[in-house]
Amino acid sequence: MKRIEVSDSFVEIYKHFNVFNQIKSMKKLSKRELYLLLMFCLDKHDEDNPVVKLNFQPFYSEIRQILNMIDDKKISSTALKKLIKETGEYVDTDNIFDKMGRLLPEPYTKEEIREVKINIINRNNRK
Repeated sequence: MKRIEVSDSFVEIYKHFNVFNQIKSMKKLSKRELYLLLMFCLDKHDEDNPVVKLNFQPFYSEIRQILNMIDDKKISSTALKKLIKETGEYVDTDNIFDKMGRLLPEPYTKEEIREVKINIINRNNRK
């Protein structure tokens, strides 16, 4: 399988995907990275988490394309077709690395989400 490198923006969005709204940042990603992010988040994040659901909502058509790909159905997205061609027959989310060559971390646990939110609130109150 081919190693896939992603941007720092991708990593930050992924890390906070189950913490707070990432939609605005996701819309700034290239189509390639958006598809990779959605695949990775579908694979790694708890789809019952309300924040995860919120972040998936605007990307229904892209998720539909990903699910079609998984089910070996026809896909119409040029960006997804290019990604498949680039990575081989199958896009393996275990081969996604940051720019430093590190595997991406597991999603935050409920306890870690709480800590991240508290840190953000504290940081904003210091301003």
